[in-house]
Amino acid sequence: MNTELRLEHNPLPQKRRRLPSAYDLAKVAFFFMGFPKNGFGSIDVTKRCNLRCRHCYYFAGPEEDLPNELSLDQWVARLEELKRAHKPWEFPFFNCTWVGGDPLIRKDVIERCKSYFRYNTIVTNGTIPLPDWPEINWYISIDGDAAMHEAIRDQHGNFRKNGRPGIHAKIKENVAKNKHLGITIAYCITRENVACIESVVKDWYETGARHITFDFFTPVAGIDDPLWLDYHERDQVIEMLIALRRIYGDFFIIPERVLRMMRSDRCRDITDNCLLRERSFAFDASGRQKGKCVMGDGADCDRCGCVVPYYLRSLTDREMILSDLGREALVAGRRLAERGLAQGIGVARGMGAQISI
Repeated sequence: MNTELRLEHNPLPQKRRRLPSAYDLAKVAFFFMGFPKNGFGSIDVTKRCNLRCRHCYYFAGPEEDLPNELSLDQWVARLEELKRAHKPWEFPFFNCTWVGGDPLIRKDVIERCKSYFRYNTIVTNGTIPLPDWPEINWYISIDGDAAMHEAIRDQHGNFRKNGRPGIHAKIKENVAKNKHLGITIAYCITRENVACIESVVKDWYETGARHITFDFFTPVAGIDDPLWLDYHERDQVIEMLIALRRIYGDFFIIPERVLRMMRSDRCRDITDNCLLRERSFAFDASGRQKGKCVMGDGADCDRCGCVVPYYLRSLTDREMILSDLGREALVAGRRLAERGLAQGIGVARGMGAQISI
């Protein structure tokens, strides 16, 4: 596997945000007080989807075994029940990720229930028009360049019939129309699409997505799935992702320290002590708590590639955060010194030129 950068990358300089957001302040609270129980979680708002992607854990088993869906009023009642049954620090209604199936099949439920949570994220396949909800964190799943994405998500060409351009083109249209929504591209890395990473980063940066993030494919327990990259291969890919992040900066929504945590020498400590499993909520379409995490009991935690446990640890690992802050301060200091030296040389040259005249 060749994971060295092969393309030319010249992203435009990004504007730096001057003031911290409310979410940044919350991360400071996590640093000092730890990760709150049920602070983050997910709701399978529907068991239905208009696609059948080859690597999807949701439809790995028989579809008749999927749970029944709650109605809109039943979801409202379920959330009200949670409010009554828990004190604010037991279930703070901080952040909810709406998933499925494809959650936009049930826009009515999300529209009614998103106000219960301070922050909301929707993970969608991007083929359904996006509601104009600028307060939502939007994630659209991409599985490679156009050809690879179509092969994984539309095996039978249903979206390309009658001259239609296909899923990938539809997503691009959705993103281009809705740049104000600040869409994040979510890329699940598999053995099939690992070679597309570099071109996808460049492509979606130029298309106008606000961010990109990466997971590694997590297999269902007990299945020797060929899509899974072993840890040696994963370490190579992580080095490439770190190299790309240093070029594209905050276009990568996950910090470099999260990527470093996913390396083989550190990942098992995090997945064996998974904050997502221990401290988050995950409700299926019937409103019941799922086992382990959003993937349910079928998740193979020993081969977990989900970025969320690493991200959650990164919010609370004080030693690593302080080390990163120190490293960033050194880099910033070096840049200031280099800038000052360059300015000093420029002034000196200017004075020399005046003297010679």
